[in-house]
Amino acid sequence: MESRQRRQDPQTLQNLLRAAYQQLLERQPYQHEKTGELEKIEQDFLRGRIGIKRLVRQIGGSRLYRQLFFSAGCNTRCVEQGFKHFLGRAPASKEEVAAYHDILVHQGLQAMVNAFIDSEEYRHQFGNDHLPHPRQRLSGHPPLAYLLTNQMHRRHELGMQGSPLLHSLAAMEVGIP
Repeated sequence: MESRQRRQDPQTLQNLLRAAYQQLLERQPYQHEKTGELEKIEQDFLRGRIGIKRLVRQIGGSRLYRQLFFSAGCNTRCVEQGFKHFLGRAPASKEEVAAYHDILVHQGLQAMVNAFIDSEEYRHQFGNDHLPHPRQRLSGHPPLAYLLTNQMHRRHELGMQGSPLLHSLAAMEVGIP
């Protein structure tokens, strides 16, 4: 990936960087947030030292990501956000949430980020060369996963906080509409 990235023009790399921030941080970082850690990540990416997959991993492991999505909320919400940011979809089951929640609690945020990025699903959907993005068609997943993913992306577009996703998953388990 790095060799192909080096041949890309600077404007394309800037656009990819902006898209990565939007997908992972849900906004562009403020200038004062770019000093230090994010500044180095940006420089490494724009100079071709790291590829897209490593860019995603490093932004996901940054202090800013931790502050926005881990420190400010509950662990379950952090896991839900991880599905959206790194796989482009809502969790499909309580078991999926539980598996990543366990990684988060016992191994930490970076381990959870790594688990998403190193997953077969990430490899199949995005590989090394593509940024994660919202996915609407989820073949092989139950219909509720499609509905929850749409709900999650719609709530994000409207700027709504919190999410009834886990309530919906729990209701599905016990048959409540």
